[in-house]
Amino acid sequence: MTKRIIPVWNDNGTQPEESENKTFCMAPWTHTYISPQGERRMCCASREEHQFQKQYIDASNDDSYGIEKKVKTKADDFNPLSLEEHWNSPYMMDIRKKLMAGETIPQCDVCNDDILSLSSYKKWFTGHLFKHKIEEAFEKTDDDGRTSMPTISFDYRFSNLCNFKCRMCGELLSSSWEAEKKKHDLWSPEEHPFMIPDVKKKMNAFQIDVVEPEFRKAIDDGIVEEIYWVGGEPLMYDIHWETLEKMTQAGTAKDCYLRYNSNLSRVDFKGKNLYDYLPQFKDWMMCASIDGTGKIGEFIRTGLVWEEWLENFKQGVALPGGEHKMLLDLTITGPGMFSLKELFDLSQELNVRMETKMMFAFHPDMVFSPFAWPRHILDKVIQDNLDYMEPRATTKQETLIKTLHEMKNRPTFAQQWNDHHEPSVGGRRFQAKLSDIRKDKETGMPTIEEIYKEHCPELYNWWMEYEHG
Repeated sequence: MTKRIIPVWNDNGTQPEESENKTFCMAPWTHTYISPQGERRMCCASREEHQFQKQYIDASNDDSYGIEKKVKTKADDFNPLSLEEHWNSPYMMDIRKKLMAGETIPQCDVCNDDILSLSSYKKWFTGHLFKHKIEEAFEKTDDDGRTSMPTISFDYRFSNLCNFKCRMCGELLSSSWEAEKKKHDLWSPEEHPFMIPDVKKKMNAFQIDVVEPEFRKAIDDGIVEEIYWVGGEPLMYDIHWETLEKMTQAGTAKDCYLRYNSNLSRVDFKGKNLYDYLPQFKDWMMCASIDGTGKIGEFIRTGLVWEEWLENFKQGVALPGGEHKMLLDLTITGPGMFSLKELFDLSQELNVRMETKMMFAFHPDMVFSPFAWPRHILDKVIQDNLDYMEPRATTKQETLIKTLHEMKNRPTFAQQWNDHHEPSVGGRRFQAKLSDIRKDKETGMPTIEEIYKEHCPELYNWWMEYEHG
């Protein structure tokens, strides 16, 4: 008989030390994720091999999944799974068996090791959203890992449709990025197989013919308890607005929790306003992506108009309970380090919580990350921010403070990779090319060099001299 250890969780979403099972997560019993490229994983943070591309969170670099690694560049190589095929597949059944036994699995490293942020999906799914279903999960799962529980939580990214080109993002999650790379011949079939026309056609057909119908069926059946709207940019999805209208009309909205990650560049669609719908749902949370204020914010998130974004955000704060449901969701980038004080002040002014992530860098060409900096400069800038924030910080800024402290303990590129110099130089050249393509100087947008020169001359000197170092 399969070993089973039921985990214990406190009412505040934490686990007591005496809980024997510290690895269990409710996601494989309740939640399903699919990428804009039609690839399924347990959730958006799980580290699993991908059919076409390492995406969002990088896949594991070892062979622990037993999946042959090869470059796939033909439409025939695209063989996605339906939800029915995936849900009780041998792979998912094995995952459930291991989690019920309290085993540590590599797919869950991001949560177990706090790789991306200090708040994990495991805590969300298991300690909060579906804590009341833990015993049911054990009761309705066979010894082989097969479960009779239906999927009730969806993170379906119907396409990479997005009007922004955030500089730490890319073509996987932004159609604007994809169009830019195609226009300027910055892609290759080997590195970007999902951009090959025949592959793209098949991928889009799968989303329309399989993904959208199975999502609509779950909505029509009235079983959905949570939807995580992400993109791309989810407020550009027709199906998003269709779903909100359908659920409010059917009376099922009151049983469903809505969660968003949005660039919040728009809140209106064909005469409909997002904030008219949200109060009709069981509850909601808007993680509004913003990584800097003013010109720094507009530089980081190409497409952002700061004042328009701020107005859209304040409209959400004005809703009943809005100050608890609207979150400043920031990813800490290099240039963004010099706008953290302003975001901190905004959080205090509006009394809203900050959700903070470190820019995840799995290769030293990702020089937009502050971990590309020398250790002594990074620590100095971190401390300058902490000196400003800590005397006034409240629980609303807790994750920002904790993340900054944690950054002191994370290795820089120089500490992590012996051969970081050459790819880092390549990353710098690419950032310069982006600034040229996007005509930063002509449009009055600061360059990364100008931001560093204004805020930290020592960093600017290092950045400019690095290529020759």
